Amino acid sequence: MSEIAKIFKGLPKRFNKANVTAERTYYFSLGDEEKWTVHITKDKCTVKPGKSDDADCFFKGSADLFLDVWNGKHNLGPVDFLTGKVKSNNPVLLKDFVAAFKK
Repeated sequence: MSEIAKIFKGLPKRFNKANVTAERTYYFSLGDEEKWTVHITKDKCTVKPGKSDDADCFFKGSADLFLDVWNGKHNLGPVDFLTGKVKSNNPVLLKDFVAAFKK
């Protein structure tokens, strides 16, 4: 199992429902291999491999960049989006995603 798969499969255990303000679906496309959908409600988090056609927010970037962000080695900023290192239809919702899994 890849390091990214371990992270996604572990999300339900890290889920902090106190930080969730609305139901959302997130889709992550990380390189060629890793595609994950995360659905968050005020009560639970479900994770499944593969693409969601109805995601409220998508994150597209390299697997390495995702790992750096997840492990606190990199903070996403405007330059990441402007240079195309990261693509998202709603960067603000990415902050909500991070808040739902605060350590």
